[in-house]
Formats: sequence, structure tokens, C-alpha cells
Amino acid sequence: MFIVPSIFEPCGLTQMIAMRYGSVPIVRKTGGLNDSVFDFDDETIPMEVRNGFTFVKADEQGLSSAMERAFNCYTRKPEVWKQLVQKDMTIDFSWDTSASQYEDIYQKAVARARAVA
Repeated sequence: MFIVPSIFEPCGLTQMIAMRYGSVPIVRKTGGLNDSVFDFDDETIPMEVRNGFTFVKADEQGLSSAMERAFNCYTRKPEVWKQLVQKDMTIDFSWDTSASQYEDIYQKAVARARAVA
């Protein structure tokens, strides 16, 4: 597990590196951490993108709750934990993927603008 209880995190590369090496992130939902770590227990998020444990409030209770959920998964559901670790190690945070997504958004925006004009 890799714990990042940041108050402010403009980028957040550490959790991406940690995931690549098999550490499940436990992070506060802020900045780049919020953009790359999606809570394992949040049923509003598709299961295929859930990759860690998050908390909102920057206090002991928030961090403790996220850590407890992670520890419970690790101890009570070892096969689920193993799958989470393996999934995290395969996430593609490369610029190729990001650039492709930005290109798709740009193309859609251009198409909408042309349709209106």
C-alpha cells in the first residue's frame, strides 16, 4: 500500500509509479490524485477503473477510514486484493493514451463547432 494524504497535490506522479510496482494507493481526493485514483468501494464508478482507496476530509478520521477499508480488503479478500494489485500494475498512464483521449475530445469539439456554424 502507498499512502498519500496530501492537502494539495498539483500533479501526483507518485501514486502512478507506486501502482506500476504493485502498491495500491490510499490517497486524499485532491488534484492529480483525484484524477488518477478511483475508490475501490465507490459503486458509482465502473469496477474496471477502481484502483485504490480514497478519502475526502484531510483529517485522521478520513485517512483512518480509507486505511481500514484497504486493510479489510487485503486481509478478508486476498484474491480480490491480488486482482486489484495486478490491475493497478497494468494501468497505462503513458502520454500515448492521454494524447489519444485529448485528440478524441478535440475532434468531437471541432465536429460540434462545424455543425453549429
